[in-house]
Amino acid sequence: MTTFRLRSQLFVAALLIILGLTGSLLFFIRHTVDAEIQKQVKDGTDESVRAFESVQRQRELQLSRMGAMLADLPTMKALMSTQHAPTIQDGSESFWKLAQSDLLVLAKPNRSVVALHMTKPGWSAQTAERDLKRSTDAGEDASWWYDDGRLYWVFLHPITSGAGPTVQPLGFLAVGYQVDSAVAQQLSVATNNQVALTTGDTVIASTLPGRDAAELQRRMRSGTFSTANTSGEIALDTDKYAYSSVLLHGSSPSPVRCYVMMPLVPVNSFIKRLNYSIYVAGGLAVLFGVILFGFVARTITHPLDNLVAGVKALAAGDFTYSITPRGSTELVELSTSFAQMRGQLLALQQHRIESERIAALARAAGSISHDLRHYLAAVVANAEFLYEADELKLKKDEIYEEIKTAANQMTDLIDSLRELSYQRSAITPTRTRIDQVIRRAIEAIHSKPEFRDTRIVLSSSGDLEGMFDARKLERVFFNLILNACESMAEAEGSIVVEAKNSPAGFEIRVHDSGRGIPGAIRESLFDPFVSFGKPNGTGLGLAIVSKIVQDHSGSVSIEQTSESGTTVLVRLPAAEQNVLSSATSPIR
Repeated sequence: MTTFRLRSQLFVAALLIILGLTGSLLFFIRHTVDAEIQKQVKDGTDESVRAFESVQRQRELQLSRMGAMLADLPTMKALMSTQHAPTIQDGSESFWKLAQSDLLVLAKPNRSVVALHMTKPGWSAQTAERDLKRSTDAGEDASWWYDDGRLYWVFLHPITSGAGPTVQPLGFLAVGYQVDSAVAQQLSVATNNQVALTTGDTVIASTLPGRDAAELQRRMRSGTFSTANTSGEIALDTDKYAYSSVLLHGSSPSPVRCYVMMPLVPVNSFIKRLNYSIYVAGGLAVLFGVILFGFVARTITHPLDNLVAGVKALAAGDFTYSITPRGSTELVELSTSFAQMRGQLLALQQHRIESERIAALARAAGSISHDLRHYLAAVVANAEFLYEADELKLKKDEIYEEIKTAANQMTDLIDSLRELSYQRSAITPTRTRIDQVIRRAIEAIHSKPEFRDTRIVLSSSGDLEGMFDARKLERVFFNLILNACESMAEAEGSIVVEAKNSPAGFEIRVHDSGRGIPGAIRESLFDPFVSFGKPNGTGLGLAIVSKIVQDHSGSVSIEQTSESGTTVLVRLPAAEQNVLSSATSPIR
């Protein structure tokens, strides 16, 4: 898990706090402004609808009064009393001009049309009779007449003569105006927004751009825009609009609805500018907070840096690193206490080193004296047997071999001590092959009677030739393979030695299927006089291995160990200068 310095933690915590507070504040401002904008848009569309309704009522009142006045004129009553259609058609033209309307219809009491005047011809008398009958049957004084893409807002008035019980119906008067783009434009000016008049799934008239009007009609016909929604937002081809709608008349076969649509381009432009301002303000606030807190964090944590450096130096074994007490009172006390503790640790370390040196010498002396006594006792005993061999009828050759073996073991012990005592590497590098050295070590192992049948396999790959001290390197692999054989004394299996050439040098692995290395000695396995489970072990074999490998500028380590076996890894450099230089440089 990655850990951060105190300054970084304080910096990150402060940055998160600043970002959180600034972001929350800016989000609140942004939300408040956005809510206010949405409220203004809704209020604007609602106000536009109210303005439209006011204009609509004024125009309805005007036409209604005009229709009532025309129906009450004596000349109109006289004209209708003729009941002659051509006469009424010709005589009603002056009344149509007086009304200044888009539509004027006169009909007999049976609702058959006798006069029809329109600013945009195209309707037949039969169409007017159909709508007139529908409106009078519904008892409507005002109605919407729609056919063939044209819509009229019509006001109906009966034409009568006489009064009271003598009143006689003369017919009906219908006067109205066409709802088209001109009307929509007037409504747009009154509402200060765009207007779209629709009936069913058809846009009758609008002040929208042509592409937007076509897109609105396409959506209405495809069902993606529902007329049930009285307000909301809609994105058309060229712009996005907030809209509110009002049902102008719902009793006709195709109810007429007016949509007041407010373009949101100005609103969106303002929101973009607001967002930019918010981002800039937030960025400047975060930057200023980071700079300010960075300075504060450095002021607070800088005295700790010196103390941390002192702790690291102490961990590395440097007891002379200077610590200057500074900062707050707590930090000064902490630095002073650390300096005192470091002095005490130095004294304890020196005492421990001296104690360990004496203990190591005692262990070495005890181990060496024990081994030498053992070998000398064997020599003395066998010498006595040799002196009395004739009398005891013993074989002198066997006694001689026992004396020779004990002498060789004492020689090996003394040579090992001499090898470990050298402060400089004592190797003589020559060009040799590692696999040949390993084979000689295996042959030496097989020469021992107890390991003659042990299966040892050598696997090599690549060019294994280099500059090494062949004699001492053979001793390295002899000791490693010997340890592997001893660990497998009671286990079945084989020992595998793998040697290969890698980019970093040579890698040699010795695998065994023994009982593994106890945890108590894994860390000190290559130290002198460390041994486990060997009755006659001196604890010098692996120490000599480590010494010789280091003389060759290499390394030896336990790569893996468990109850199912152990793998020892030896790394040797491939570059000749590393080995040659180690022959004259001291061991570090």
